[in-house]
Amino acid sequence: MAIKFEKIKPGMDLLDVHSVRMGSTTMRELGCWDVRVVSVDAEKRSAMVSWNGNPPKRWFERELRRLYVTPPKAYRDQCERRRNGGWV
Repeated sequence: MAIKFEKIKPGMDLLDVHSVRMGSTTMRELGCWDVRVVSVDAEKRSAMVSWNGNPPKRWFERELRRLYVTPPKAYRDQCERRRNGGWV
């Protein structure tokens, strides 16, 4: 389940999980990237975050609510299928 804005604190490491294309095909997969919270502005409901090791940018509540503390089940299932060599 995604995180609530009120629970986000500076120094947290969160995950950005969303669908991406697999190369130059129409197939899609779930990708997972690290997001480090640098600072939180509760008044403006935004935070400065460093996505995937890049320089910090301001993200607002809508983007922050899509972050996860632990990988979602769909992403874990995708990883499990790859470990087992196909569909289970």
